[in-house]
Amino acid sequence: MNQPFVRAPGALLCIVIASLVVACAKDDVAPADVEKQAFEDLRTEIREAITDAAREAETIRLVGVLEEDLAALRGSVTARKARARELNANYDTPRAEFDAFLAKIEAEVRDNQQRVSKTHQAFLANVTPEERSAIAKTHTKAMNTVIQTIQSI
Repeated sequence: MNQPFVRAPGALLCIVIASLVVACAKDDVAPADVEKQAFEDLRTEIREAITDAAREAETIRLVGVLEEDLAALRGSVTARKARARELNANYDTPRAEFDAFLAKIEAEVRDNQQRVSKTHQAFLANVTPEERSAIAKTHTKAMNTVIQTIQSI
């Protein structure tokens, strides 16, 4: 029998095992770390795009406020999901308690949207159209990362 054909299955098996090991060994980065890096990238881009020191400082401060608001939102989403599970797990939970819980969530969502929208509007008002276009890609990446992080909860 021909030797190369006998060794081929063994070599193929080694390649498959090595591929599996490499695929499983990739670094998993926590979503919060990805989000933090996205905001740092945004701050770096702001420092490069905005030449006026006062507007730069204010814009970076607004990014910090936005980051804090979104971190608070993440915490409240986690708490809401836990409370919803508690209510759902108890078969004796009255409908009125569910309705009150849902009304509270609706009010919190509305307040969160208003607060984040107000901060974002201040951010946009503080940046010129040219500066905004210079940081748009990084800004969009940061916001998409935040959305993905919150959706993963």
